[in-house]
Amino acid sequence: MIPLERSSGGTNSIRATLSYEPTTSLFGTRTYIPKKIFKLIVDTGSPYLVISDGMEYTSFVDEVPTDQKRSPLILDAISGMLEGVGIDNVQYKLKGSSYDSTEEIYGSQKGNIAWKESYVRIRDERISNNIVLGVLDNELTKEAGGPLLGLVKRSNSQSEKIQLRPTFFEQCGGSGKNCISSFMIDSPNRELLLASERSLIPLEANAVIPLVDLRPLGDFVEHYACRVQRIILNGKEFTADGIGLNLNQKRSIVAVFDSGLTGCLFTQPLWDDLQKSGLDLSIVKAVDIGVLTERRGQEGSDLYNFRTDKEMNPFFNLSPISLDWFDDEDTCPYVVVLGQTFLMQGSLTVDIDDRRALFTTSS
Repeated sequence: MIPLERSSGGTNSIRATLSYEPTTSLFGTRTYIPKKIFKLIVDTGSPYLVISDGMEYTSFVDEVPTDQKRSPLILDAISGMLEGVGIDNVQYKLKGSSYDSTEEIYGSQKGNIAWKESYVRIRDERISNNIVLGVLDNELTKEAGGPLLGLVKRSNSQSEKIQLRPTFFEQCGGSGKNCISSFMIDSPNRELLLASERSLIPLEANAVIPLVDLRPLGDFVEHYACRVQRIILNGKEFTADGIGLNLNQKRSIVAVFDSGLTGCLFTQPLWDDLQKSGLDLSIVKAVDIGVLTERRGQEGSDLYNFRTDKEMNPFFNLSPISLDWFDDEDTCPYVVVLGQTFLMQGSLTVDIDDRRALFTTSS
């Protein structure tokens, strides 16, 4: 179990220590290892660990004696005078990686990510490792809201939309007994639980949500998505079969769990069609998303309702977003992105390997 700390917008974060390039004094008596502690926002909507200068919680330097046979105090003092190397002026520089910088889009903001390497230490040895991570430029830093720890495990090797980089879970845990197969984000109790080679969803659990893989439709990673049957906005119902809404009948509606997001997002085509139906989305005060669930041992399905409104949640926000996930923009699903305005109400459990999810509340 890893403790969570509340971050901006109701998101959750965990602490991680990143090691920077070591510096050795002139006479080799001391090695300085600069380190920074980051509060990483736990993000089920992205695949990478990303940071930026100025996002760190604190910085410090580890001193490691490298030659006990010499006089460390005298020689280190001399080397410090000669080359200006000491705790106060050690340079924080990340090791370069074999990956070139890439152009990325966060939300609707385009920017660049430089790919570096660092040893990342977290309060779980399975995910403490030397990894490739992203360093955001200024534009993406503003959009990200903080350093992110992406929990999306699998990318799309067939995608040509972006230059894929190894996901955090692909690098930490790898395969075998340390491979992360399931996780639970318990927002009320502020805990993150990771499991290897097993599911965290109880066998007796009801209202289990089947997840759908959007990669065959062009998505560049395997977002944690599920099917939506109905959307209720200010008490007005819209359904996936088009009742109450002039929807393209070839399209379905899916919801994506995004714990790094504060509010709720509708993709632009869904937003536009809802507006055309006569609903003014700028005055929506309550959102109810009904997602399909399994019936254990029976045919058919039921609904689980994710609900939020302005009165119950100060972080309530509804806005449109343009996504470039899909190959065919005319027939691709409408997407609803469920952020912390929904997820902070309970515990989200995702079984990555079996593509199932569970959301539970204390009520």
